[in-house]
Amino acid sequence: MTSLTSAISTQVANNTTLTAGGQSVHACMLIQEILKQIFSDIYSSCKDKDKLKHDYWRSFRCGSSRPERKIARRSLAALSRVCRSFKDVALDVLWAELDNMEPLFTCLPRDLWHMSSRNGMLTMRRPVTMADWSIFDRYASRVRALGVLQVDSDIFGRIHEDFIHAIMCFSSKSLLVPKIQTIYSEGSCSDVHSCIRYILGPDLTCLHLAFTDVFWSNVMSSALSSLKIHSPRLKVLDLAHVPSQINELVLSELVHLQEVSLTLVNSKAFHFHTSTLDVLRIRCMSTLTFIAESVGYWVVPCLCLYLITKCCSTAPNIELALYKMNNRVLCDGLEEFRYDVPDVVTDIASSFSIHTFTPLMRFSSLKVVDLASFCMSLLDDDALGSIVNSWPHLECLYLGTGGALKEPPKPKVTFQGLVTVLSSCLDLRELGLVFDATRVDPPTAEKPGAGVYNTNITTLHVGFSQIKQPLQSSPR
Repeated sequence: MTSLTSAISTQVANNTTLTAGGQSVHACMLIQEILKQIFSDIYSSCKDKDKLKHDYWRSFRCGSSRPERKIARRSLAALSRVCRSFKDVALDVLWAELDNMEPLFTCLPRDLWHMSSRNGMLTMRRPVTMADWSIFDRYASRVRALGVLQVDSDIFGRIHEDFIHAIMCFSSKSLLVPKIQTIYSEGSCSDVHSCIRYILGPDLTCLHLAFTDVFWSNVMSSALSSLKIHSPRLKVLDLAHVPSQINELVLSELVHLQEVSLTLVNSKAFHFHTSTLDVLRIRCMSTLTFIAESVGYWVVPCLCLYLITKCCSTAPNIELALYKMNNRVLCDGLEEFRYDVPDVVTDIASSFSIHTFTPLMRFSSLKVVDLASFCMSLLDDDALGSIVNSWPHLECLYLGTGGALKEPPKPKVTFQGLVTVLSSCLDLRELGLVFDATRVDPPTAEKPGAGVYNTNITTLHVGFSQIKQPLQSSPR
């Protein structure tokens, strides 16, 4: 399929006869499903395929501005003109994803619109007619994803709000893009806030709005509060800098949610109850205590919980915050727990002890624990053994490998602690652990690695581990 796709794309670009391996394309290649697969492959092969697990938004539009994507779009446009059999399928793929709505308006008759040379604003030159709407709807009905991963990206582009309202006069469904499934936007001019309703359709399943708090006008807040009416099938929702009262209104009664990401702007608690989510991400510009206070009225069980804070608390405060989140977002069935502080954690007071882990040790179903940002120098072999014995199903464990203390204290975990982890967690595939390997007995032929075998490990990070005899340590 890949070689055929390459042949078609290259020959279309060169305006030559469609062939594959020197042969004319077989009639079966005119089957719609096969064409759709080929054309989709032409487009997707030019996008970044380095998908990050549980990072939908980065995988959705990474690489959207790469030159290869423009080449793919030109190839698809050429394919749509090759023959009638290709036209609709190629156009479906070509229009499936747009950075913003400008192309939908600039495809209208040239005498209808004008682009300002001063600010690039699209305005009307004459009234919109039914014929104009027919052209617009022909392409708008093909759009499935709208937006781009870029700061200040605006899904409406530089279209004047009057132009949008005029087009909408002809829409029987009151929708600009009736089959939209995914929206990603990081900004929007306040002049078009009243138009947000026109893109909230019944097929919308993924919505990301990363706006500043200035964005949340009464008009915008009202429109988003009606999501449960206009877009009840939402599965993925990412809201940033939303006031607590708006969060509560938006999140209520969205019963199909599977993945929720929130950036909290104040610690005022609000109500949020839902069935078990696949993923819950909570970000804030403060500490974990801030998050714990914000979720005081929540009951949001989830399989994967990601916490990101700008600042780091002391270890006792982190422990207390985790206890407060118990049965709020830390619920039975939790399989993945990650807590990250993007800023460098340099305070030794943030070093985890076994007490810091205690609120998490009851979750025996945990498969992933990522606490790479924090210093673990207070843990010894016995404490580490108690912790990992609480999580028998671990597949991924990162403790302290991302710490950046200028003079990191000597870890108390030794090579024996590493052996304990490997022997206790038989499903472990990824391990990040800082340990002291300055004194290692040479391995013997009878018992390399102290007799402990774990052949599932594919990734091992040792951070700033003290290893003075790497040749002796590595065989173990």
